[in-house]
Amino acid sequence: MATAIAPAAPFDAFGELGRLTSAIGDDSPLGSVCSWSNALTAAVRLMLPSHAEIVMFWGPEFCALYNDAYAPTIGDKHPHALGQSAKTWWGELWDDLGPLLQGVRDTGEPFWAKDRPFYIERDQGRGETVYFDISYSPVFDDDGSVGGVLCIVSETTARVLSEREALADRTRLWTLARDPFLIADTQGVWRNASPAWTEILGWSEGELVGRSSEWIEHPDDRERTRAELERLQQGEPTWRFENRLRARDGSYRWFSWTTVPEGDLLYCVARDITTEREAAEALEIAEEALRQSHKMETVGQLTGGVAHDFNNLLQIVTGNLDILQRNLPGDQPRLARAAGAAMNGAQRAAVLTQRLLAFSRRQPLVPERVDPDRLIVGMSDLLHRSLGETIEVEIVQAGRVWPVEVDANQLENALLNLAINARDAMPDGGKLTIETANTHLDSHYTARDVEVTPGQYVLISVSDTGNGMDAETLAHAFEPFFTTKEVGRGTGLGLSMVYGFIKQSGGHVRIYSEPDHGTSVKIYLPRFRGATGTAAPQAPAELVPQGSVHETVLVCEDDENVRAYTVEVLRELGYRVIEAGDGPATLAALDAEPGRIDLLFTDVVLPRGMTGAMLAAEAQARRPDMKVLFTTGYARNAIVHHGRLDPGVQLLPKPFTYTDLAAKVRDVLDA
Repeated sequence: MATAIAPAAPFDAFGELGRLTSAIGDDSPLGSVCSWSNALTAAVRLMLPSHAEIVMFWGPEFCALYNDAYAPTIGDKHPHALGQSAKTWWGELWDDLGPLLQGVRDTGEPFWAKDRPFYIERDQGRGETVYFDISYSPVFDDDGSVGGVLCIVSETTARVLSEREALADRTRLWTLARDPFLIADTQGVWRNASPAWTEILGWSEGELVGRSSEWIEHPDDRERTRAELERLQQGEPTWRFENRLRARDGSYRWFSWTTVPEGDLLYCVARDITTEREAAEALEIAEEALRQSHKMETVGQLTGGVAHDFNNLLQIVTGNLDILQRNLPGDQPRLARAAGAAMNGAQRAAVLTQRLLAFSRRQPLVPERVDPDRLIVGMSDLLHRSLGETIEVEIVQAGRVWPVEVDANQLENALLNLAINARDAMPDGGKLTIETANTHLDSHYTARDVEVTPGQYVLISVSDTGNGMDAETLAHAFEPFFTTKEVGRGTGLGLSMVYGFIKQSGGHVRIYSEPDHGTSVKIYLPRFRGATGTAAPQAPAELVPQGSVHETVLVCEDDENVRAYTVEVLRELGYRVIEAGDGPATLAALDAEPGRIDLLFTDVVLPRGMTGAMLAAEAQARRPDMKVLFTTGYARNAIVHHGRLDPGVQLLPKPFTYTDLAAKVRDVLDA
């Protein structure tokens, strides 16, 4: 070591460590300060006033010299370690520290590290792992050789431990979070995926990481997803982007994404919104079904009202034509043909009116226990005759189909209407298939239609191979008077009649169709669980049952023309007749009549605030033995509930003929 020329106390001006350093004597391998080289003295002068944590290890023994900023770092090793060999005072970490220092001394090359861990014993020998940012540089002596190693350090233990704790918290959150987390590169390749992805999709982490999500994206979402990735590559974050990913079981799950680009990575949080989407879609379907139901109900009320008024008009027309036909002399064939043609037209109008009532769910039904398979087989000949030779008819029956409770005649009419519609959709011939099956409609399905309840149903499916319908046509198929047929070939009431009848029977009907792929109408009727009824044998009826002058009928009808026809027919049949135009007038006539009144024949819809049902209740309270027969062109809730007549109620629908009235009055009186 070169001999230095220096003052006796060269470092006293640099504070406490300066005075301690000046006091280093011959007990140190360095010797007294006076003997230090110029290079060492200059390095110490540079180190002592610095605010950075600096320690210098000098000579072959790596004797430690440090400043005030560094002293707290070594705890109670200070001041004993000052000027002494690091091999002794840093013995617990010398196997780690020694090679680093020796490497700098041997090569003359600096060494740098961040958050470098060291095990050190300080503060009464308490061992701990600490972390430092370190920068080791060679210090050259006067002769040009490396005399020591200058170490500028900064303890980062508190920060490292805090970051590790935060990382552990994030790892716990990453692992435990129900929402899936993801780190990907800017090309969309997954680098790290949280366990929630496996829980939701079923794919393992190894299957997900290392490639983009394109392989599990829904085909309809891939283009949108690529476009969103391009925006992320331009530094734009993603908020609430939604797409679908395929699970291992083949189903697709909806996810809402929040993604933030940072450097070369994308940090993503997704949320499984499948249940929310399904609930929203179900709500939308239910709301649309409710809107459709309200629309159909409104149209139904309108058509029902029209049908009521029209039936009254038809009653006048058909009644008077009936009188005319019965009283025409036989030598007037031309007039007879004209009257017959007029009656045929009126009867066709009555059929149309009945279809309007069916659509509006106002027709009175007579439900009974029906075996669907037996009913359809019984229609086989009728179907073949109605459809012609160019249409193949196939009936496919499932085993042990449940019974239903329905008006058998109306069900036959509905199926015949569907068959004729199918025939018209197959002008060049084709195949009509009628199938039956037991089925169950669950709550998920019935959520689409507020009028359908979950449960067991019998399915009757009527399918054809005809032209089919597009979505626009399909949306209007059940509406009355809507038709795609040319003028003169259809009234547009066939499907609306089917719709109203099935709904009135507590069932459900759906149409499935595509252009050039045919149409399938599916009818769902509730399973009937009641006991099998036994129909009473009926005796052969007379052609026109007659009455007697000893039998009195009280007629209440507000329409004068209808009342006049009814009274004339009843008198012609032999009955004694009393007539009135409304409820109060009828009750007054009842009270004024001293003799027996056998039958009250009343319209359901009456003026002056008293319905036919109210009139009948009051009249029977006064004369309990009097029987009641209702008539109406519009089945009101007064006598019809849930599509069927109230128990014990007798009804003759308008328009009725001479024979209809004669037979029904006789049946009620003889019951």
